[in-house]
Amino acid sequence: MKRFNRIFACLLAVALLACACSGCGKKSEEPSVNGADAKNERYYAPLTGEPLSSKPANTRPFAVMINNIVFAQPQVGISNADMIYEIPAEGGITRMMAIFSHLYDVESVGSIRSLRPYYLSVALSYDAIVIHAGGSEQAYSDVRTYNADHLDGVRDGNTSSMFYRDASRGQHGSEHTLFFHGANVQPLVEKYQFRTEHNSSYKTGLSFADNAAQQCTADAATAQVTFNTSKSTSFTYHADTGKYTAVQYKGDYKDGATGEPVPFSNLLILSADMKTVDSYGRLAVDLIGSGTGYFVTGGEYVPIKWSRSDINSCFTYTLEDGTALNLSRGTTYVGVIPTNGGSANFS
Repeated sequence: MKRFNRIFACLLAVALLACACSGCGKKSEEPSVNGADAKNERYYAPLTGEPLSSKPANTRPFAVMINNIVFAQPQVGISNADMIYEIPAEGGITRMMAIFSHLYDVESVGSIRSLRPYYLSVALSYDAIVIHAGGSEQAYSDVRTYNADHLDGVRDGNTSSMFYRDASRGQHGSEHTLFFHGANVQPLVEKYQFRTEHNSSYKTGLSFADNAAQQCTADAATAQVTFNTSKSTSFTYHADTGKYTAVQYKGDYKDGATGEPVPFSNLLILSADMKTVDSYGRLAVDLIGSGTGYFVTGGEYVPIKWSRSDINSCFTYTLEDGTALNLSRGTTYVGVIPTNGGSANFS
């Protein structure tokens, strides 16, 4: 009997040692990349890193051009977006491109504005279907060159079933009145036989972690993103929610559908070369190659680098030492500021 007890004790010790070495009972600290945890069968939303109960669908997102001048406030449906890009346009204004992984169940989105080549470049980095209302001639040329799937509320008469005009927004011009219902998008996607799933080689370029703020090196309870002398967007961190909310045009950045401020877990502020290319003041924004920027989350920030090899490639983000950047789980705001004339300030 004593011999049996000794054997049992030895076996138990070996089992406990094996469990300790394998991390038994611990949650993986590996970041989630492209919607899956490499070590555990846990699943995450590809564009937000938020936990899912099952493997995410491999569906393409939608990239929607959003009007952002003061007369277009409040925007509608934007709190449903996974990511929102803000980039300068001609005349000192900015426009936004909202990336939606789920759009069909969104009641209304808008108002919708015209496309520019660099917004198309952003959309292609997510392999997204583009929704817009008109565009510059160069944007249309690039749509043809890159065979981009898009739904146009101006030049395509077949989209009339999708878009509608909100007459209450028309006091400053009809260009601020165009909206669409998410439920009306799917029939057109099917009609045009757009590819609805990513190719097997597609990558978001994004990774997420629960402790992303540990990468940061300085305080950022507030952040101000300055695009030019006439447009800036400021952010305030709320420790109780772990989110940032924005202010522009001296008012909260709200979703008109909910009346609530739009929250962001992450702010990415990227510097890019920009130049005026025509008499209308339209811009060329270089989003290929590499540049610098800032990552902001959890009330802190850190300088970063971004890179992208070509127009169909994703953006890659690293810390200054080359270590891959992890985002916090949740939605992301991306502000693209000019290398000369733009700035980001934190306090």
